[in-house]
This record gives sequence, C-alpha cells and structure tokens, in this order.
Amino acid sequence: MYTIENNGDKMDKKYYEAYDERYKKIHEETSLAWAGERPSPTIEKLLKKYGANEKSKILEIGCGEGQNAINLISLGFNIEASDVSPEAIRWCKERAKENKINDNNFFVMDILKNNLEKQYDFIYSVAVLHMLVEDEDRQGFFKFIREHLNEKGKAFVIVMGDGKETRKTDTSKAFELSDRPFNGKTVKVATTSCRMVTWEEYLDEIKRAQLKVIDHYIDTTISGFVSSMVVELERL
Repeated sequence: MYTIENNGDKMDKKYYEAYDERYKKIHEETSLAWAGERPSPTIEKLLKKYGANEKSKILEIGCGEGQNAINLISLGFNIEASDVSPEAIRWCKERAKENKINDNNFFVMDILKNNLEKQYDFIYSVAVLHMLVEDEDRQGFFKFIREHLNEKGKAFVIVMGDGKETRKTDTSKAFELSDRPFNGKTVKVATTSCRMVTWEEYLDEIKRAQLKVIDHYIDTTISGFVSSMVVELERL
C-alpha cells in the first residue's frame, strides 16, 4: 500500500491504481485521452470468431478510457466495462453520452478485491495484466476470469510483450512522477508499474489458474505497443 495526496487528503492505494493519477493529470491539463481514441481491432475479430452477438454477456476488465467498449457497444455488442480508476470511468461516461450510449455500461471495480454475482459469455482485457507485478495479483486476475466465465465462456487477454523479454518494475515507485512524451511534448505523470514475462512464464501462470489456452500468438496491431501477447482462454 502507498500513501498519496488526493485533493489535500491522504489515502492508501495499491500500486496498480497509479494509472488513476496519470489519467487525472492528462485529462485536467489537456482534455485528451492518454491512450488515444483508436480501438484494438483484435477484440472485435475474436468476438466474431467465437460467435458473440447482441445477446452475449460480455465484460471488459480494465476498460481505461473506453476505446474498445464504446466501439463495440456502437457495433451492437452488450458490453459491461469496468476499471479500477474512478477518473477513467468518469471519462468513459462522458464519452458514452457523447456517443449516445448508456453510461451505466461503465463502472468502477477492483477485480482483486471485488466479485460480481454473475457470469459472462465473454471476458476480455487489453493492456491490463502487465500492470500487475506481484504474483498474487496476477493470479487474482486470472482467478476473477475463471470465476466469472460461463462454463462454455471464452476470455481474451492481451498484454504488452514479445514473449521473450522479461521486466519487473519496482512497485514502490509506482506513484512517483516521471517525464513521458505526450501529444508532442513532455509531461510529468505517475510512473505506474509494469511486468513483462516470457511465453513459458505466461502459460504457466494460466495453467496454475486452472484455465485452458485455446490459442496464443503475437499481435502487432494493438495501439501503443510494438508487439502484444494474445491468449484465447476457456475454463478447464
């Protein structure tokens, strides 16, 4: 846990909540989306591959600023989109209203602390798992997926990485400010955390979580990343 300043008050947050601070800074100073507006085409392709339709119950874990959820809802998919960041959800709700989408589709949730009393036909997550550094948190991520998938449900998890490089940042520095390029200039934002793993490590994590890998591969079309690791999952 880390104690940070929030509107003059002190509050404890987990290292993976640092993105909330980053979103606040960028939104307040620029009124732009940190991650841009372009959705990841892979999610739409995967949903169609497995026969998802307007009646399918679909959950997004870590929707961020809503690029994927808003696009998919606009295409007729039934998406419930969650994020641990209240600022991200505030932003999503505003964008939803602009796009004439029900803003109740978006809600704040920490999947490592909360459960939903329902299961889904599909669960997907883009650029979230690599923000979880600790082993117990990563296992908690997969545990949530397993517990919330229908018996025949499918999950799609996309993370930054090439399957060869490993990296593990110091979580104690998650809320420290660092210089990052954004929209043609340098801004000081929360550092956040990152963990990259090899394919061997990644597939072992999934196996320990009692999930089955249907397919896994590298994707170079995900916005913001040179390469991403994609896994298609189902319950054992």
